[in-house]
Amino acid sequence: MHSPDSNPCFPVSSATALRRQWVWVTICLSSPCLIPMLYTDSARPGRFREIRQSWPRHLAVLREHASTQRLLTVLAVCVVVSTQAFFQPQLYSQFSLQFAARQWIDYLGECLLMAMPIALLLVLAQIAGRVLPRWTTLLMAPVAILAGAVAGRMLLIPYYDFAWQDVFERDFWSDVIYWCAIGGGVVTIYALQQRSAAAAQALHRAQVDQLQLSKQMLEARLQVMRAQIEPHFLFNALANVKRLCQTNVNDGLTMLDNLLRYLRAALPKMRGEGTTLADEADLVEAYLAVLQIRMGDRLRYRVEIASELRSQPFPPMMLLTLVENSIKHGIAPASQGGAISVRAVVAAGFLEVVVADSGLGFGAAPTAGTGIGLSNTRNRLTALHGSAGELRLSANEPHGVVATIRFPLIAVPAPVVA
Repeated sequence: MHSPDSNPCFPVSSATALRRQWVWVTICLSSPCLIPMLYTDSARPGRFREIRQSWPRHLAVLREHASTQRLLTVLAVCVVVSTQAFFQPQLYSQFSLQFAARQWIDYLGECLLMAMPIALLLVLAQIAGRVLPRWTTLLMAPVAILAGAVAGRMLLIPYYDFAWQDVFERDFWSDVIYWCAIGGGVVTIYALQQRSAAAAQALHRAQVDQLQLSKQMLEARLQVMRAQIEPHFLFNALANVKRLCQTNVNDGLTMLDNLLRYLRAALPKMRGEGTTLADEADLVEAYLAVLQIRMGDRLRYRVEIASELRSQPFPPMMLLTLVENSIKHGIAPASQGGAISVRAVVAAGFLEVVVADSGLGFGAAPTAGTGIGLSNTRNRLTALHGSAGELRLSANEPHGVVATIRFPLIAVPAPVVA
């Protein structure tokens, strides 16, 4: 702290002098508003009209760097530094509390006059760092701190009515060094905080990129799985048509006609990203109708989907895969045939689609299959719903298999009635 009188700790100033000092502080604190006029990238000679037109852009640049948070940080540092005024030796024994509070206000103004030029020059250095090389920017920070400390100390000369010869005194440069240390410490903490924030942001971007890449890989895997399932069904259907054409031409032609109608409806949906339970149920009914021509009374089926569940999103071709497995490995090998039941229920917030057949059951069919259809179905459910999606297989009574697809019920907006 400085004083124009003989007291080295507390300047004794009148109310008029105190008002004059804070007017000086106000002028210095409002001076940064003039900086946008100086910060210009125009190569032509400056004119008042050009400055006035470019004012909003320059003010936005300054506002971006000299944020409210930084100004509050400067104020907080000044308040903390100024509190040393309350810890002077013999303060409360020689002076009144009112006098001590007034001197603290004087010292707070001194701290603001020292800190604001440092902060302002650091902001200008950061703005200049946009176009200058990195090494130049790193060099500008200590230069800005030193220049700001010198400018702030010079502002104290009229603040305390010192003589200008005070510039050559040791106290002048000791104050400059003191505030350089404070400014350097604050800038170091700020730089470390910014580096930590940048590292956290880079890590977040890397995690987002990794999630996007995982999603793309997952979509590619789903396309491959779907491509494996579709030929599996088509080749079996065409084989059935060929077999019928060799034994009963009329039934074979009828089945071929039904198959063509089925494919016209099914193929556009095979490549879709998602369908509804109603679409999949319609495909299953068309598939079973085609097979019933060949199998006759050996195949009986029933598809029961409640109207409120028909709009539920459902993975394409998944239900058809289970029905096809029931036909191929359960009902077709059985001499007496069997029945297939497809139904959908809601249990504890989960959608359960059940495919039950009365075929031969587990391990009884001579065509055990490779299990690729069921394996792909499980993988797709896991990929789409995580651990909440599952495919469960159990024995049916008195014989056959029950396959259940289970995943969380999805809220579907009600249709808008015109």
